Amino acid sequence: MRDLDELVREIGRCLDDRGRVRDNASKRLERLTKKSRKTRQLLYDRLGKFASSHRENLAEETVSVQDGRLVVLLRSGSKGRLPGLVQGRSSSGRSFYFEPLEFVEDNNELQSTQREEEAERQRILTELLALIRVHGADVRAHWRLLAELDARQALCRFKKQIQGHFVEPKEGEALELVDARHPLLDPLLSGQRERALGLAGHRGEVVPLTLRLDGARRMLLVTGPNAGGKTVALKTVGLLVLAAHCGFPLPVGIHSRVPFVRSTVAVVGDDQDLLEARSTFSGRLLRLREVWQEADRGVLLLVDELGSGTDPNEGAALGISLIEALAAKGAWTLITTHLTAIAASALDLDGASCAAMEFDSASGRPTYRLVPGAPGGSEALALARRLHLPAEWLDRAESLLGPEERRLRRLLQEVESAKRRLRAEEERLSGLVVEAERDRSRAVSLLEEADRERAQLAKRLKRELREFQDQVRRKLGQETQRLAQEVKSGAQRQAATKAVERLFEDAPRWQEPAAPESRPFAVGDAVEHAALGWRGDLLQLDGDKATVGVHGKRVQCTVAELVRAEPAAVSSRSGLRAPMIGRRHGSDDQPRAVEELNLIGQRVEPALEALERFLDRALLGSAEAVRIVHGHGSGRLRAAVRKRLDGHAAVGDWRPGDDTEGGDGATVVTLS
Repeated sequence: MRDLDELVREIGRCLDDRGRVRDNASKRLERLTKKSRKTRQLLYDRLGKFASSHRENLAEETVSVQDGRLVVLLRSGSKGRLPGLVQGRSSSGRSFYFEPLEFVEDNNELQSTQREEEAERQRILTELLALIRVHGADVRAHWRLLAELDARQALCRFKKQIQGHFVEPKEGEALELVDARHPLLDPLLSGQRERALGLAGHRGEVVPLTLRLDGARRMLLVTGPNAGGKTVALKTVGLLVLAAHCGFPLPVGIHSRVPFVRSTVAVVGDDQDLLEARSTFSGRLLRLREVWQEADRGVLLLVDELGSGTDPNEGAALGISLIEALAAKGAWTLITTHLTAIAASALDLDGASCAAMEFDSASGRPTYRLVPGAPGGSEALALARRLHLPAEWLDRAESLLGPEERRLRRLLQEVESAKRRLRAEEERLSGLVVEAERDRSRAVSLLEEADRERAQLAKRLKRELREFQDQVRRKLGQETQRLAQEVKSGAQRQAATKAVERLFEDAPRWQEPAAPESRPFAVGDAVEHAALGWRGDLLQLDGDKATVGVHGKRVQCTVAELVRAEPAAVSSRSGLRAPMIGRRHGSDDQPRAVEELNLIGQRVEPALEALERFLDRALLGSAEAVRIVHGHGSGRLRAAVRKRLDGHAAVGDWRPGDDTEGGDGATVVTLS
């Protein structure tokens, strides 16, 4: 569309927010306006002084306006006492609008100026209209767009208010309404009803309507109790289909669908006409003839209470023949009836289906829910009892029902009960299906997440392995040169072992997760004090009290203060903590437990042979320090061990153990 900013600016310059011509819209108008105001103010002041000086002849000392002229109010009894012109009589008749003679010329000048001012305003408006006429097509285009936007915004606000959805009618679409509400019953629109119709809106609970017609079954016959909601359901369908064709949002669920129809025929209510000598039934027959003639695949037919108004047998015969013809023509058809024969015929008719408004036999009240399946009863007697009609009247009516009718009523009640049970089971199964689908989705999500993590872990491990391989290759060349130099210098001892350690000091390490402890403490377990760090053997348990053997002494504490210790870390004889000496390079700075040889109780010669074998194994295992436990005794074994260590090539240094290492009963050896 063309830009109309220039036109808008010109209109805004000439007109104010109320559409009146501004006083400064032109130089001439501005000059005339100032002149008019000045003349009026001077005349007003002079008339005010005149009224003050002649108050005895005036009804009041105010200045009035009569036909655009400034005047004063002269008492009727003072007429002729002052020179001037009478311009009219007041509504009470007790005074005159009087224009003193000396102010006539001033009033004439004021009116002349005002006429020129008004003519200038009309000239400005005429020029604006001419300018708008030049841009008429563009103005109309803008107007149409604004009107369309305004209408669509109103529809969107209406959609939000009713919590509804736009449903586009489509050719060949099914007629499916999900959770549909009649606008006059919808509590969300109760305020609109009160404002538009002046009637109280419905603010209670509303039972939504759900029904479906498709290409295979385009006709639905609805039965059920009186005052059970059949006619409301029929009107709801017709109203919402028409509203969808008008582009209105519908108070329905999101999965609702509406077919495109070219016309709608509704037969609802009484069609009698006294002037035309038309009875209720004859009027109904004329409308049904219209239904017969208009029936086609693109038409929506709504017929309420088919077969009523005449003998039930003849009404049923007419109704059955009509629905057979309508089904053959393929029109979208919704019919309500109280005649079971008509409803039952729909069960065996191609293209037709049956539904009933639900009736709760336990409470004797309708539930207003439409249930597809077998037809329902009218429940006229139940309605009569609910309306508190005389009991003897209703008892006699029930006794007049034939045995077949009573059996039919029992059958219908059993069908209703079965439908309720099936519906409850269906809802339960639907809940289970939803829960199973939710669990399946959760499992799929977990599997996908595990696959992603596995792929990421594999990618990371491959990358780390490549980096480690590259690093080992580089170090291997360096270690080869270093080994050659150490061999030349005679430092062959442990050279290969240390080279391997250097090569693999940065290798990824697997840390076996600690298995959870499940069994309670038992006497004889190796334990450790969680806070103080000493270790020993559990000697006695007494409730939450524990006695632990440490350094040959009995220490008491609570069971909660103890944790299970590794069995290898506690000497079976002394109960001492295994010393933690030195730190191994590349081990994340964690102290490494010293290997131990227990020689207590052995003779000197076998003990020394065991010492030699132990030192050889320690060297092969790349140990840095070991502990020799020989005990105190006579001191002979201790002296022999330490003498052998003094001259041993694998020993760099040795020292007696400290208090936590067994004291002088053990010797800690640092290997070379």
